[in-house]
Amino acid sequence: MPWWNEALYDTCSLITLDKIFQDHPEMETHFRMVLALEASFRSDQLRKATASRMQPRVTYLDAPAIPDLRNILATAHLPKVLAQVDKLIFATAVHHGLTVVTGDKRLAQAIAQKGLYVGNIALALKTLVVSRVLSTAECNAILADLVKKRDYLLPRNHPQTWTTLRCYTFP
Repeated sequence: MPWWNEALYDTCSLITLDKIFQDHPEMETHFRMVLALEASFRSDQLRKATASRMQPRVTYLDAPAIPDLRNILATAHLPKVLAQVDKLIFATAVHHGLTVVTGDKRLAQAIAQKGLYVGNIALALKTLVVSRVLSTAECNAILADLVKKRDYLLPRNHPQTWTTLRCYTFP
């Protein structure tokens, strides 16, 4: 099973995944188990249309109980600029020992410091191409469609193509 299945997705990754599924519904077969927190589906996090499309595809995961949450966050030394929902994602991932899919480098670094695997949608696409499940042309089409929706998986000062993705690392 790929690393991104049975991983906890942050809000931005859910949004990117929704954009991919809209233009490339065949990609849904590669993202079978998407875990998320209900907090990611609040109206201040996701647009209603995005939430309604993604909810059936997501399995909700319970956040840690308040005492566990306090203990995890008290010892985490997270960046102050990290969003509250991302702090909750961090604590939940640590509590359950989960891989996290995020586009936020600060969250990714905090997760990695706890010894957990962290990746993003770009690395999932890279893995699919390297394992020959997805062609480079299909990958380029997905990246181009994301750019049309102003969703940049790769650094903005680089072409959003397989050539850039091939050398890409995260965080």
